[in-house]
Amino acid sequence: MRSRRAFAVVVATVALVSVACGSAVAQQPAATCEIRMSAPQAFEEGMGAFGTRLADDGQGVILYDRRLVEDDGPGIGSDSKWLQVDKSPVEKIEGQTRIKKVLHLDRSEALEARLCVPRGVEVEVNGSPITKADNARYPEIPTALLRPGDNEVVLSRPEGDGPTIKIALPEDILRNAPDRARRPRRSFRSIDGGKTWQPVKGEYLLRLHLIQYAPRGDLISQAIDLGQTAGGDVLLAPVTVESVAVKADAETPGDTGIGLAVRTGPCPVVDEKLWSDWRQAGAAVPQGHRYLQWKATLTSPSPTLTPVLKAVTVTARIARQPRPAWADKVKVIDVGNQEIRYTSMPFAYEDFKHPRLAELRRKYKLDEVVAGAETEFEKLVKLRNWVAAQWHYKPPTEKYPAWDADEILQLKKGFCVQYAIVYMQCCLSLGYNARFVFGYHSGVVNTGHEVVEVWSNQYNTWVLMDANGNLHYADPETNEPLSMLEVHDRMVREYYGDKMIGWPNKPDGPRGVDTLGICRRLETKAVRDDPTKSEKPRWPRYAKWGMIRMMPRNNFYSQPYPLPKTQGFTWDWSEYWIWEDRQTPQSYAYRYRNITARRADWEWTPNRVRFDASCGGAPRTIDVQMGTFTPGFETFVVRVDGKEWHPSGRTFAWTLHEGRNRLEMRARNVAGVDGPVSHLELDCRP
Repeated sequence: MRSRRAFAVVVATVALVSVACGSAVAQQPAATCEIRMSAPQAFEEGMGAFGTRLADDGQGVILYDRRLVEDDGPGIGSDSKWLQVDKSPVEKIEGQTRIKKVLHLDRSEALEARLCVPRGVEVEVNGSPITKADNARYPEIPTALLRPGDNEVVLSRPEGDGPTIKIALPEDILRNAPDRARRPRRSFRSIDGGKTWQPVKGEYLLRLHLIQYAPRGDLISQAIDLGQTAGGDVLLAPVTVESVAVKADAETPGDTGIGLAVRTGPCPVVDEKLWSDWRQAGAAVPQGHRYLQWKATLTSPSPTLTPVLKAVTVTARIARQPRPAWADKVKVIDVGNQEIRYTSMPFAYEDFKHPRLAELRRKYKLDEVVAGAETEFEKLVKLRNWVAAQWHYKPPTEKYPAWDADEILQLKKGFCVQYAIVYMQCCLSLGYNARFVFGYHSGVVNTGHEVVEVWSNQYNTWVLMDANGNLHYADPETNEPLSMLEVHDRMVREYYGDKMIGWPNKPDGPRGVDTLGICRRLETKAVRDDPTKSEKPRWPRYAKWGMIRMMPRNNFYSQPYPLPKTQGFTWDWSEYWIWEDRQTPQSYAYRYRNITARRADWEWTPNRVRFDASCGGAPRTIDVQMGTFTPGFETFVVRVDGKEWHPSGRTFAWTLHEGRNRLEMRARNVAGVDGPVSHLELDCRP
C-alpha cells in the first residue's frame, strides 16, 4: 500500500537546502558547489541532537539546558493504598518531624531553579526560607541561594496535617543504578524540630530541576550529496571531491564556541565501515567519497551562556565525469526513495532471536494467532485482539510481575501496563519492532494509560496500539492508522487551539475530534466517537494523550534492568523520555531528566531503504547502492519488474531492457520481516 507518508523523492537529500552548483558537462570538469543548511533543519532532519536543542524562537540551535539533580530516581516506587507488596515507605512531615535532603551540585549557576517537593510544606534552602504557594509542587527558588558542592533543603509543616514524602530504598536504587553504590546518604530525618538529624534508609523523592546550559553538545547533519546538481538528477554522475570547506553562521557570546568537523563516505546512508572518521574539513577527501556529514560541537564554560548555531555552509570543489551517451536514452519515470530519520534517544533494541522471544512465539502458538491475515497490519490487529482476551483487567496489587510476557500470561492478571508489555513482546517475537509509551491529560482525563507503538512496514509509520482497550486510532477519511504523536497533535488542536494544555484552558465538556477515528477489536475501518450521544458522556480514550512519555528501550529479556518500580501505580522514575512542545506546560517535566521537542526523536524511521543510482561501466547498466537503519538487519532484498524477491548485498547492478524497468528494494530483518519498499522506475529507449 502506498501511504501518504511513504515516499520522498531521491533529491530530498539536498532539495530542502539552498544549493548552488556548477554544470555537470564535460567542458567544465571542476566546479564549486555551495550548500547552506539551516541549523533548525539539520536539528530535525539530521542524524542526532546530543546535548543540544532548538532555540525558543526556532531560529537556531543551542545547548541543552535542563538538568535534574536527584538521588532517588532509579529506585522510587509507589505508595498507592492499593498495593499490598512492593509499596514505597513514606515519611509524614508535620509537627516536630522534618526532613532534610542534601543535593550535590558541581555547577551552581543557573537561569532558573525548581524543587520537586510534596504540596503543603515549608521549604528552606541553605538556611533561607522560600516563599511559595501552599500547594506548589514545583516551587521556584532563587538561584543565588545555590552553591557548588552540598546544598541543604529542609521541609517542615509546623502546624496542621502534613503531607508524606516517598522514600526510594537502597536495594531498589542499586538494582537499577549499581554505579551509585559509593554515593553517601543524602536524606535525613529529625523528630525534634531540626535540632538533631539521623540518616534514613533510602533517599527521599526530593529533586532539583535546573535551567542550566550543558558544557558541551553536538548537532550532526544528515548525509549530503556533494555531487548533486541543482536540477537534482536521479542518475548520478561519478565525481571527485577536490576540496571541502565548512563555515558556521553563529553567535558565540562570552567564551562560548562552536567547532566543526566532517566525515565523508561513498554511500547515502552513514556506514562506519565505509565512511571516514570525523576530522577537520581541510583534510583530503578519499576517492569515491561523494557524501559528507558535518558535526557542530557547541561548548560553553558558563551554565548561563550558550552559543547559537544558525546555519552551516559547505563549500566543495567538484570534478564531474560526463555521463555515457547511452544514458541520454534513459528517462526517469518514478522515484520512491525513503527518507531515514534518526532518534537522539539511546534506544536499546531487543534481539529478535532472543530465546525467550522464540519460546513465547512457540508456547502460545502466535503464528496460529495471526494466521489468515491478508496483510501485515491485519496480523498486528489480530495479535492485539488475542492479547486483549487473555485475562480480565485486574491491577496486580498482590504481586507485581516482571516485564515478561510469559510470566504475565501465566499469572493472567494485570492492568494496562501488563497488556502493553505482553503485546510489545509478542510483536517482537514475530519480528515487529514495538515500544512502550504512556501518558495522561491532567484536568480532562485524570488517569494515565500505558500502550504500545508498533512500527508498521505496511503504513510506514509507528502505530499506537491499545491492547487493554483493544483498539487503535485512525484517520476517519483514509482509515490509515496513527501514531501517538499524531493523535496528540490532533487532539490538542481540537481541544485547545493555540492555547496551553491545562486547567485554565480545559475544554467545556466531553466531545469527539472530527479528525480522529477509533478502530475496535478486529475492525480496520475508523469510527468517529461522539460521547454526547451517551447517557453519561465520557471523554474518548484518545483524550488521554496530552502529556506523553516513552521507555527508551524494549530489550527487557536481554537486560531486565534498569526498570521503573511498580510502573502504572506511579510515574516518578526519572529516566523516561518526555515529549514537550510549545503547548505543553514545562512544569510537568520538572521531575525528569530526558526532555525532547525534536520530532525525529519520537518518530524515527526504522526498516527503510535509501539508495542512490549511477550509470555503470557497461551500457544500460545502473549501479545501485542501498543503505538502511534496520534493527536486527539481515539482508537487502530486491525485485526487478515485479518478479521474485531476491537477497542482495549493499550494491546491485541493474541491467535495463528496452521499455519500462522497475527496481524495488527492501530491508529484511533476522526474523524474516521485510521493511517498506523503495523503488526506481526508468524508461529505456532503443
